[in-house]
Amino acid sequence: MDWEVYDLVFFYGFRPMKPLSSRALAISPSPTVAMDARYKELLLRGMPVLSLGAGEPDLSMPAAGIDAAIDALREGRTRYSHMAGLPDLRVALSRKFSEENHIAYAPEEILVTSGAKQAVFTALLALLDPGDEVVIPSPYWVTYPEAVRLIGGIPVIAQTRFENGFKLTPEELRKAITPKSKLLILNSPCNPTGAVYSRAELEALAAVIVEKDLYVLSDEIYEHILFGDTQVVSLAALSPAMRERTATVNGFSKAFAMQGLRLGYIGAPASWAKAMIATQSHAAHHPSTISQYAALGCLNASKEILPAIKPHYQKTRDYTLSRLKKIPGVAWNDPQGAFYVFLSVQALLPSRVGTRKIEGSLALAEYLLEKHNLATVPGIGFGCEGYLRLSFANALADLEKALDRLEQGLRALTPG
Repeated sequence: MDWEVYDLVFFYGFRPMKPLSSRALAISPSPTVAMDARYKELLLRGMPVLSLGAGEPDLSMPAAGIDAAIDALREGRTRYSHMAGLPDLRVALSRKFSEENHIAYAPEEILVTSGAKQAVFTALLALLDPGDEVVIPSPYWVTYPEAVRLIGGIPVIAQTRFENGFKLTPEELRKAITPKSKLLILNSPCNPTGAVYSRAELEALAAVIVEKDLYVLSDEIYEHILFGDTQVVSLAALSPAMRERTATVNGFSKAFAMQGLRLGYIGAPASWAKAMIATQSHAAHHPSTISQYAALGCLNASKEILPAIKPHYQKTRDYTLSRLKKIPGVAWNDPQGAFYVFLSVQALLPSRVGTRKIEGSLALAEYLLEKHNLATVPGIGFGCEGYLRLSFANALADLEKALDRLEQGLRALTPG
């Protein structure tokens, strides 16, 4: 025992405590959540900040969901539900998967979770053993590699290319696969790039997936936010072989603006679903009953709710792209889905503003927040340095002001 520790023990009765979990200490906080927290903290302090950061719909939760939640509260339907979710909701989700995604998931193969993020984590926990490798295309949603690490798996990042719209190719997938590979995580429409895989592109990937005996976690939460004539194809719908190795994640945060109610769901082959349900029974029992009734109300009215989504975000997308065209030194791929632009600022980095040196995307995001009261998310958090993720899920009036600030901030940079 060294003398400093001895003094603490002798004089104060203090002994060093055992360390926290090495897995938890190794996890990086979500940069999207961190930036949103800083933005909201500045708002509370009365600062005139605007955000292009958080991936949060600006639409209101549909009245059908609100009414269903209120009715459930008034009628006292606040008791525990089935550990996998309300039976009526799972039946409705089974019908939704069949009609919209062309996947035959029985109600028993569906798990309702506290948000799509928990669905991802539960699927990983039910599938992976320590040391299993998970292929994740970059750019990726920030949670994927951290969730894999937290469970003891090993994320293997498959680098995609700007020139290919950041879509994973069969060649890039093959290059990332090793004898330890167990799972591929695929997100379409993609956060942060807005890329959407065509049927032909998915079929080419599926051939490699089946050949190499991989499972797939297909995150399709942005499926209803699409532009032009783009269509979403579900991986599990491609063939019986893909259906038997694919878990399909979705949720109510994006299409139904229920983000604060925290409700997601996942459909999977029976054995995988059974393992997930058992896992959730000990981790969370089940998600909020009231949120589930709200979701059921939205699903029952979906044919009236969903058609309004596309034109709303089409307008904000088109306005955002028209504004970006006026800013020198930036580049992007037009998003086909979701509500993000993944903006290349590589030509502007490194830069200076006065005596301030801006080396990378994190420093650029901090500069925009501190000097121009604008929240963005640095690309480094998505595994891709030299980019900013911009969300256009904003009212047009706010979007106009936010893009004014972005243009002003970027034009003030002196590259080099």
